[in-house]
Amino acid sequence: MINSLLPLPRILVFLAFAAVGGAVATMLQVPLGWLIGALVTTAVISMCSVEVRIVPYGRELSQGLIGIVAGERLTPAVADQLIRLLPLMLAVTLVTILFASFQSWALARLSGVDRRTALFSSLPGGVAEMAVLATRYNGDAGLVSVGQFMRILLVTLTVPQIVLLFPSDTVFDPITSMGGGRVGFALGVLCLVALSAGIIFARLKIPNGWLFAGIIAGGIGGFLEFESIGVPTWSLVVAQVLIGTALGSRCKPSLLKSGKLFLPLNLMGTGVLILFTVLAAGVVAHFTSLDHASLILALAPGGVAEMSLVATSMHLDVILVVAFHLIRITLIILLSVPLMRIFAPGKKS
Repeated sequence: MINSLLPLPRILVFLAFAAVGGAVATMLQVPLGWLIGALVTTAVISMCSVEVRIVPYGRELSQGLIGIVAGERLTPAVADQLIRLLPLMLAVTLVTILFASFQSWALARLSGVDRRTALFSSLPGGVAEMAVLATRYNGDAGLVSVGQFMRILLVTLTVPQIVLLFPSDTVFDPITSMGGGRVGFALGVLCLVALSAGIIFARLKIPNGWLFAGIIAGGIGGFLEFESIGVPTWSLVVAQVLIGTALGSRCKPSLLKSGKLFLPLNLMGTGVLILFTVLAAGVVAHFTSLDHASLILALAPGGVAEMSLVATSMHLDVILVVAFHLIRITLIILLSVPLMRIFAPGKKS
């Protein structure tokens, strides 16, 4: 019956289901409840062979809004702190990438897929970026896309629950957006800046371009120390539902057919990588003054938008989370081909 509806009514119906799922998860006090509830609800519907329609550019615009929220914290003092932390962030990120690369050897041997497919599936990079590299260097782009998506899905569902086991000793000042701010002139200007930059970055095919555009816009407000910026709480709820719906819509029955051994082994590998990053966060927190809970999100091999939302909702160090993730994404883009030549050598045909 739903499949027979016109596009707009279909979109509204699925949004309603997703919002109900998000509301239930939030009432059950699930971290990132609006996103996870919407994701699970939409995934269940999609796995029942129902064609899910999502809001066009809903996820991209939501990422831009999240970027503004994160960028607001980027004051001159915070920027100075991040510069001093740069060597540490680079070192920890490189170790995580190398760990994922070694994991790809085991995935290739146990699942029977070629080493390049295993490598591009194991690296915690972007779905589109890794699929493009797999196509260019003779890997299986379909399996890589599935593996990368399942990684993001598993991290989004599990890491927020793990953070609850490590309560933060520091309560970071809540951003004005979490205090029920109203849409004002300053926010409108920053949204226009983010929208313009997002369109440009999308055309240039910059990874996570919409989120990066939002961070730039929010950073402008942070550096200029605007005090009238206020992203309303309801808008972040809408952003969570839109992102959750977009992720859940990609859970199709065909996922279960994407390699009988590859999919469960890839999920197991993601679980091991999550455990590794949690332990690494503990080590870094022990030897530094950085917040442990924030570090778990910062090192988690998931999507930067989703982990930023968790940090925002829990009043953790959002800008630290964003900084680590952007460094990881940048390093993976720069090192993917050199890592391929080391861990999956072979001639490009």
